[in-house]
Amino acid sequence: ALDVIFTDPSGDEHLTPAFWAGEQTWRVRYASSKMGTHHWRSICSDISNSGLHGQEGVLEVTSYEGDNPLLHHGPLRVSSNRRYLEHRDGTPFFWLGDTWWTGLCSRLRWPGDFYTLTTDRVQKGFSVIQIVAGLYPDMPSFDKRGANEAGFPWEKNFTGINPAYFDMADLRIHHLVQKGLTPCIVACWGYFLVWMGVEKMKQHWRYLVARYGAYPVVWCLAGEATMPFYLSKEPEKDRESQKKG
Repeated sequence: ALDVIFTDPSGDEHLTPAFWAGEQTWRVRYASSKMGTHHWRSICSDISNSGLHGQEGVLEVTSYEGDNPLLHHGPLRVSSNRRYLEHRDGTPFFWLGDTWWTGLCSRLRWPGDFYTLTTDRVQKGFSVIQIVAGLYPDMPSFDKRGANEAGFPWEKNFTGINPAYFDMADLRIHHLVQKGLTPCIVACWGYFLVWMGVEKMKQHWRYLVARYGAYPVVWCLAGEATMPFYLSKEPEKDRESQKKG
């Protein structure tokens, strides 16, 4: 695993996970509301890897000059009276969400159909797109309907993450943000926990946070967290397993 510690101009440290981008490439994404010089240093689980461990550098964070409301007003939070959502600068936010569960796979063709649907939802005043990050409902794992242009999010039998799948997902998430729509990223459908196990699910979550934590997104732990797979032969056993984690 690879993490990067960013130290902001106030001296506060922010531990940020990096993600494997394929072959010998690792990347980290970082965003901050504090302008100025930020220092960073890398921490690798393999401290003997001098190419990844102990690297250091600086970067400059500057203010956003555009008119995208997600970037102009800042990330979402609950208001002080806990009655509504607002941006960091206090601008109220109304969650009007549209569900695109399989929007990151080829069932919603990229780019044409994705662009068309995005434009339509912007025109109709939607503010959130609720979208599943690869581990979809209504189908078993590695069902061909869940692939995108680069395949599945994981290799067969969940032996490893497929970064190329998420490269294609990046394009879609980025397009939503560009158009002022907040992605609500749903990590999985609940029954995948039985198929993957807790440790693989933790890896999945870490990868999602590393990929998209710097974007103006919101998170949903799972869809139907305790519902067993529709064709499960041991539904009650699976339900209890999903509850316990």
